[in-house]
Amino acid sequence: MTPLAIALRGLCMGAADAVPGVSGGTVALIAGIYPRLLGVIGALRPSLWGVLRRDGIGAVWRALDGNFALALLVGIAFGLFGLSTLVLAGLAAFPALVWAAFLGLVMAAVPVLARAVTHWSLSCWVWLTLGLGLASGLGWMEISVPQTTLGYVVGGTLALSAMILPGLSGSFVLLLVGLYQPVFSALHAANMSVVVPFAGGALVGLLGMARVLSWLLARHQPQVMACLIGLMVGSCVQLWPFNHAPWSAVNAALALAGLVLGCVAVWGLDRWSKT
Repeated sequence: MTPLAIALRGLCMGAADAVPGVSGGTVALIAGIYPRLLGVIGALRPSLWGVLRRDGIGAVWRALDGNFALALLVGIAFGLFGLSTLVLAGLAAFPALVWAAFLGLVMAAVPVLARAVTHWSLSCWVWLTLGLGLASGLGWMEISVPQTTLGYVVGGTLALSAMILPGLSGSFVLLLVGLYQPVFSALHAANMSVVVPFAGGALVGLLGMARVLSWLLARHQPQVMACLIGLMVGSCVQLWPFNHAPWSAVNAALALAGLVLGCVAVWGLDRWSKT
């Protein structure tokens, strides 16, 4: 895979992470780079210091799959910062359109993730139901994390833990705990009093969840994927556009357009990843 192709996949991941719909992990899975992404994150461990001292920076670069990681990070950064500006403006100006687009992203991604479950056993259906119940229950709950240094650390940990999961959006988690707009506004304004604690928590969440997820997928892959699908479907409770915009003929038309837009985006990414 060329660096440009990797960067374009990263761009899609960053764009997904900017919206409370489909996670970057879901996009990575659809785009066929998820195992490689987990490998890079899993390689970030203290033993790299020994590799650096013994074999030099080149060995560390190879251990981290550096060419892949760099191209992916560049794409993610452009997607994340570029699209989050549009999302913040869209949420204020056209909430029915934007929320319906989020909903369409989730709905279209569910059958894509379902392909990863080769055999639907009883335990898979149990875990899907648990994921569905958890996400839909959270969607009805009023949860608020304080906008303090500790709150941003917690928000970063939760968001990046969710982001690496194929099925649960980190932006959706931030939205759920009331930190979506404060965090993304701070990122665009380079407000370090918010960015630094959030980034610290994000690093902890990313490294911790990647290791847990790698272990679970190696041993219980169908059940894990079924649970993640349940989480995705359950998140639709919070993404329903008329929870955020009043019912009217105009908003209904905007919602329909957004729903189609979200579905087509996932369908297009799925088709592109197979070329």
